[in-house]
Amino acid sequence: MQSDAPAAFPLIALVTGLLFASSWRDAAGFALVAILLLMLRRTRVAIVSFALATGIVCAVHARSVALADARVIAAIANERFVVVNAAIDRDWMRRGAVSTLRVARFRLGERVVEQPLMIITRFVPRTIDLQDRVVAEGFLRANERDELTLIVKSPRLLRYVGRASLLAPSTWNRALANRLRPFATAYPTEVALVEALALGRGERLESDVRDGYKRAGTYHLLVFSGLQIALAAGALAALLRWFHSPRASDWSLLIFSIAAPLFIGGNASVARASIGIGLYATSRLLHRPTTLENLWCVAALLRLIIAPHDVTDAAFQLTYGGAGALLFVAKPLSMRRARWVVYAICVECVVTGMTLFHFHQVALGGSIATLILTPVISAMLFVSALTCAFPCAALLRCIGLLHAISMRLNDGSARFAGSFAAPSPVFFALGLLGCLATIALLRGRTRALAILGFSSAIICSAVAIGMHDVDRPTITILDVGQGDAILLRTPGHAILIDGGPSPSRLIPLLADRGVHRLDAVILTHAHPDHCGGLSAVLSRLDARELWISPRRFTGDCAIDLLETAAAERVPVHLVRDGDRMAAGTLGIQAFTADRTFRRAPENNSSVVLRVKIGKRVALLTGDIERDAESELAGRVSCVDVLKVAHHGSRTSSTPLLLDAIAPRLAFISCGRHNLFGHPHPEVLRAFRDRLVPVSRTDLNGTIDIEFERDHLFVHREVTY
Repeated sequence: MQSDAPAAFPLIALVTGLLFASSWRDAAGFALVAILLLMLRRTRVAIVSFALATGIVCAVHARSVALADARVIAAIANERFVVVNAAIDRDWMRRGAVSTLRVARFRLGERVVEQPLMIITRFVPRTIDLQDRVVAEGFLRANERDELTLIVKSPRLLRYVGRASLLAPSTWNRALANRLRPFATAYPTEVALVEALALGRGERLESDVRDGYKRAGTYHLLVFSGLQIALAAGALAALLRWFHSPRASDWSLLIFSIAAPLFIGGNASVARASIGIGLYATSRLLHRPTTLENLWCVAALLRLIIAPHDVTDAAFQLTYGGAGALLFVAKPLSMRRARWVVYAICVECVVTGMTLFHFHQVALGGSIATLILTPVISAMLFVSALTCAFPCAALLRCIGLLHAISMRLNDGSARFAGSFAAPSPVFFALGLLGCLATIALLRGRTRALAILGFSSAIICSAVAIGMHDVDRPTITILDVGQGDAILLRTPGHAILIDGGPSPSRLIPLLADRGVHRLDAVILTHAHPDHCGGLSAVLSRLDARELWISPRRFTGDCAIDLLETAAAERVPVHLVRDGDRMAAGTLGIQAFTADRTFRRAPENNSSVVLRVKIGKRVALLTGDIERDAESELAGRVSCVDVLKVAHHGSRTSSTPLLLDAIAPRLAFISCGRHNLFGHPHPEVLRAFRDRLVPVSRTDLNGTIDIEFERDHLFVHREVTY
């Protein structure tokens, strides 16, 4: 049976080349095969072979560029300050006491580094008007996620140079954003929504607004995406055809498809819609009509040739996955009476596996919520466009009213949201390639059912992973960056000690281990790197009780945690010295100081936990320092496993404590490239002198310690 999407074959070949690229030699080999096939007049097979060679070339080139950039950055790693010159295409984003400016690429001396950079200041930088470039001097380094950052210490080290061209569409975008600036003080949320919806500038959106739409599965409606492109292009085409100018309509659509990414930026959703509209207009102008299914394949093919790294990008996969679900699944299965409901269910089934893989969460009914919210967001988009043209308080209040309606609908959808395990990368990749092969080889309802089968298999694999439980007592030191999060598990029981700096890393790690219910959550002390993720744990997981120390329990993180516990009706237990808890074969005893220490009072007030598993003992020390360690040394004897205090700081792990407890092995929880220099060389030397093996989350990732009878088994995520 002939496919209605012949471009799917070269698309599969291109994706395969991008995912499994090896060397230039392989690319040359496939290119020669393509030439030979052309000589034998096997055109279709030759195109597939050439697409495979193109994928390999793109992947190998991207790898070589990344290595060259890494060499340039490594060459200046020992310098304190560098001067960076970058084009401005966005505004500053303020989060708490920190301002950040993201740039797509930057110039370092004579070298252009093709990597994103985040410029960070703790002062409020001067407002960007229509300047062309930013020149910043600061300390260039990689953060915990290996993203490049430049920390600027003073306003004198930051300046703007040049003037953006008034002929560039991106300058018009910035000019419209500047017209809204006088209203930002009185209407901050409304102005941010206008910029996100009409101008594609989502960096000003507040965190609670983002989270509300994300948990409901409708965030893609909020930012400038294919919805805005399609509405604008459809209105333009309808207007010109109303004037009986179909040829002018096609040319206008082609020009619009080129101008839209220049005005907004070439993110995946904008590029998908623009490329699709451009291909449609081109086929009409050339009198070469084609199917929407084939246009989808060609659009994805062109996008990957332009930006090969998008093959693993969440936005790209969700964008094309959602559109593909409508074309290849919903369309063949749709019924006249319940067409829109079928569309929503089919998109939900196809996109759920991708959402689980990238975000470890899914909003059940997110497609239905999208269907309901689309008219409201469309009205908000129309008012936003009017606001850009005629800024006034009345229009902004209308935006606020529509936003309040949207948030009410989102709250209803978010009740069905949850955090779940992700499918394995290999299974996920095989499932996506299976869907592409189905698109290429089958048609109609058979193809639709096959795609649903592959999508269901991906979801089922995630469910199987999420149902996993441990077979024996296990201590898991979760890699949450610069912070602490320790999971204690026995069959049927789980206890979480501390929650790291943020929920974005903690929740997925718990979900992938099948942790949905916690016997207890214990906070050693209320520093953000220990309690930052616990509020989300209480709200998203089933926690039976929360243990906190009443000593030095202050700060925003502590207040937020107590408010969440009250809202979720989680009982709060104030830890006293000697308190005990049992969970399966785990026995836990708490040690707390009976006084406030003069030096580092918050750290020294950490709750210390002695965990007994059979005949083995683990000591979890929070962030205590030498003063608290001197008191603890007289109360605890030999232990098998030690959680090194304060991320390996030299203010902890004193000889007095180490000699008293004589640990058999130790682990340190700290972030890669952290600013504090943890763990300190003196601490590592102290353990090395005592012949104690040390595992570190910054080097080894998440660490599992399994207890079986009298034996300890250590499993590291990364082994050096």
